[in-house]
Amino acid sequence: MNIKTFLAQSNLAKMCMVNSFVVFIWWLVFNPGFFSNDSFAVIQMARVDEVTSGWTAIWALLVQFITIDGSHPEIATLLFSQTLAISVAIFVDTLFKNKVAVWTSIIICITPLVGAMGITLWHDIPMTSGFLLFTSGVLRLLQKEDHVKKLIFFGIILSSFRVNGLPTLIIAVIVFLILSRQKKQFCAILLLLVISLGFASNLDAKFSSPELEASDGFINWMRYDLSCYAAKTNNDTFFIENFGNNPSRQDWESKSACTWFNDSKVFIKRSDLTNQKTPQAWKRLALEEPFFVITTHLQRNAYLFPVPLFGLPRIPFIHTTIEVSNMGIRFWNPEVSEKLRIYPRIWNYFNFIFGYAGFWLLIVFVFAWRKRSFLFLSVGVIGLILNASLFVFAIISDGRYSLYTLITGQIILLEAILSKYPFNSLSILKANWQKRFEQN
Repeated sequence: MNIKTFLAQSNLAKMCMVNSFVVFIWWLVFNPGFFSNDSFAVIQMARVDEVTSGWTAIWALLVQFITIDGSHPEIATLLFSQTLAISVAIFVDTLFKNKVAVWTSIIICITPLVGAMGITLWHDIPMTSGFLLFTSGVLRLLQKEDHVKKLIFFGIILSSFRVNGLPTLIIAVIVFLILSRQKKQFCAILLLLVISLGFASNLDAKFSSPELEASDGFINWMRYDLSCYAAKTNNDTFFIENFGNNPSRQDWESKSACTWFNDSKVFIKRSDLTNQKTPQAWKRLALEEPFFVITTHLQRNAYLFPVPLFGLPRIPFIHTTIEVSNMGIRFWNPEVSEKLRIYPRIWNYFNFIFGYAGFWLLIVFVFAWRKRSFLFLSVGVIGLILNASLFVFAIISDGRYSLYTLITGQIILLEAILSKYPFNSLSILKANWQKRFEQN
């Protein structure tokens, strides 16, 4: 395709082509991508054919299929990074109809926020793609544009890759149902989401393991609060009355659980009896010590709150390594990867800005208010529900959990900057190129 033909394409076509190329370069430079312990866990499942629903069954099954039983993990990072790039293009094209939308989409893919995140083997990546596609479908529905059903359908499928994906969208659609006049359409979307959640839950149940059922991960955040409380108080009576001193306060104690991983004896070795008593004990703690529970969550997930009450947050953000050795997964060209890894690490150094999800959510709502835009408000509603759920249920802080909020907030601010002088000169330059080619 020559330049004249490229310039004649629609904005969406240009964004899709360039975004895909940019993200492909990211993948090529750091091939096979970035792999953490979570990544190796799912690859190992694929290799030994012991798929479980620890990170949702659909995620493990798809990785097993596309990587050919874990033998080619680079295919997974290529596919999911391309999916994210296309989702960004569709989202930007849906939200903005001006001439700088193309530049906004390309630049955000050049940044490590999309480029480096996209080539990390995490199920957060397809879920974020799903959120972007679903949001695009909702925005197109509000604007009465085309391809609404396709975007919502694929958005729902990809959003199911994390346990909190579909529940987040269900709550968001209920809010849209209340605020929007298009009641019938949102009722249909809500029904589709509920059915999809049922299928996903049944699939997870089919591939669940006894170990996962025994650990009961849905109450982990309660265990973290109780372990933090045990470390910060001498209130042995509380634990005796709730657990009969077996386990004792000392068994529950974990100072690390206040902000990071829980290393208490109870968390490492969990009994069914303790699991059964934990929700009631946490409920009593919340009623008796509500200030402690709230401040603990504020400190643990400070990056989700727009006001830096405890100073600027520092959170794990962009992954730039392959953590586990002797697994047959390593950089194809480690010399090049090592030299260029400084670029995403700059973003990591400034994680208190680029990874500060609460701040970027505030940006979305500020622009929604300034422009009186229901479209921006809709983007913010999904981000708010995502952040709020993480604030309650997330046991550790991690920028990738709220990647949707980070991407949408930075896209909206970037577009506003590019719309101002001197960046609008790019539109003039484009017009000159088109005129020159037409003359030739």
